[in-house]
Amino acid sequence: MGERGCDGDEVAVPDRTDRTAEIAERLRTDPRIVALVLGAPWRRVGPDVSRSGPVSAVGEGRADGRGRMYVGVPSPSELSELGLPTEVLRHFGLSPADLRAGGWTDTDLRSAGLTPPGAEPEPVEWFVAGEPPQLMLGLAPSGPPLLARPEPGAQAGGVDPVEVHRVPDVVGCTDPESDGMLLVRQIRDRLVRRARRRLAHCGVCLRQVLRTDPATGVCPDCAAEWLGVLP
Repeated sequence: MGERGCDGDEVAVPDRTDRTAEIAERLRTDPRIVALVLGAPWRRVGPDVSRSGPVSAVGEGRADGRGRMYVGVPSPSELSELGLPTEVLRHFGLSPADLRAGGWTDTDLRSAGLTPPGAEPEPVEWFVAGEPPQLMLGLAPSGPPLLARPEPGAQAGGVDPVEVHRVPDVVGCTDPESDGMLLVRQIRDRLVRRARRRLAHCGVCLRQVLRTDPATGVCPDCAAEWLGVLP
């Protein structure tokens, strides 16, 4: 249900419900650990937000695979037994096509957060923390969760994820002081610092907002309401 704007038209209201407990359940951990390691509260981002920006992951595919040998490509279970993350494969320059040739199934690839060759990327459900938004968390049907920095999106009040990082160690976390969680916190802090450097005060309502058009110096809501700028 929306609110009525000054012209009488219904305006969509963002969902401000705290989803921290829901996220913790999906990550198979405690809400207090989510709040300590990632932050809180978390709210849902609209369905128009898409996954964007480079993801820290396995290297890109090659146009020509001739002359390459796929002997000794570790399986997902072997990686798990060795305690190695999937991202370690990027040091060997292995693409999803290479992994498939080495015996990985499409299910293996998706569970590792990789898109099988020729398939569409899985939809990512994004959540945001901070007011204004300063950190984004993405959850896909399979694969590890994602952390990203929000940038103003194409639609008024919307945000898009940039600087996307995979954080698989968060799933099932029971020790927020572990080495894996220390790395996650470092990623979180770096993203938040960069997001906060992009905050500005709206010249009309004086609220802190994500810096957008420097020509107006106001937030998108005030630009639409007072300056006649169409969203």
